[in-house]
Amino acid sequence: MKLKSFLSKYDTVIFDMDGVITSEENYWTSAALTVAEYMSMCAGADVDTEMYIRRTDKIRETVFCGDKLIGLLKAKGVNSNWDLGYVTVLCARLAGGEGDSVFTAALEYAKTLPDNIIDAYDALAERCAAVTGESAEDLRRNGKMWREMHGLFQEWFLGDALNGKPSKNGFKSGLIEREEPIIPKGSLLEILRLLSLNKRVCTGTGRPGIEMQRPLSDWGALRYFSPDGLCCYDHVEAAEKALGNNALTKPHPYMFLKALYGTDYDDKKIVEGLYDKDKIKRALIVGDAGADILAARAMGADFCAVLTGINGEKSRRYFEDMKAEYILNSIADFIEEG
Repeated sequence: MKLKSFLSKYDTVIFDMDGVITSEENYWTSAALTVAEYMSMCAGADVDTEMYIRRTDKIRETVFCGDKLIGLLKAKGVNSNWDLGYVTVLCARLAGGEGDSVFTAALEYAKTLPDNIIDAYDALAERCAAVTGESAEDLRRNGKMWREMHGLFQEWFLGDALNGKPSKNGFKSGLIEREEPIIPKGSLLEILRLLSLNKRVCTGTGRPGIEMQRPLSDWGALRYFSPDGLCCYDHVEAAEKALGNNALTKPHPYMFLKALYGTDYDDKKIVEGLYDKDKIKRALIVGDAGADILAARAMGADFCAVLTGINGEKSRRYFEDMKAEYILNSIADFIEEG
């Protein structure tokens, strides 16, 4: 096996993870269970965690309208699965409806939101506050509602053992245990091995560190990544706190720049653009979503789109319009045929 010739142009390859290396299926399921549990708690209903586990597939089908809501919100720039659940609840509250129909109404409401939904988060929270009578501060991203939902999400995805504490409404084993690579593991490992022979292999992922490293370690893939090139949400969180900047998640290029220059590189210099820009010319960003290519464009790096995200082949036209340097079916296409 050998790598395709276009990869010889690059010294560094930076991967998004979800939809590129890892499947997002368990994240989406965790988000759906979080929405269902949070809305039940807000309604004062008892939560039967065992029943949720038995009905996991049905709950996801209902909450995300057969995954249509996931595709729509991702296309509008929602890049974190914490935000996926958060925005779904805001839309459900604004749209109204009874029983399961509230999620169908939420889908229709989401269609009216701007294409760059991240810029509309505050307005969405204020609108919801006006309808529900709740505090707009509580409903903002990183406010009380978001933090409560974040906690429930971590319970569902990590489980009691990795999360380090018992779940609110009964034991959860953690969907992280079901993680699988998005292409066959043998192919993934060989691609990463070949890349690592003469390149820095990095990540720029919205996953927290434990959620990034656990599957890579379990699959035997972590050894092929540069230790100082593993940028994750933990770095974003620390930088935002230190710099008083709440906008360093994608489509901001911070994560990819941090991976490129090393996780020990000064955050203030990254945000202020104080780095060797020539290095960017030999870096390739690999992603599946709009936020990924927007971040790559913001830093001036080449971009390789893979069609293994939520919208699959349907996203090809978007990446063509955005003039991605390469569009592949999956990272399996890094390997030369024959």
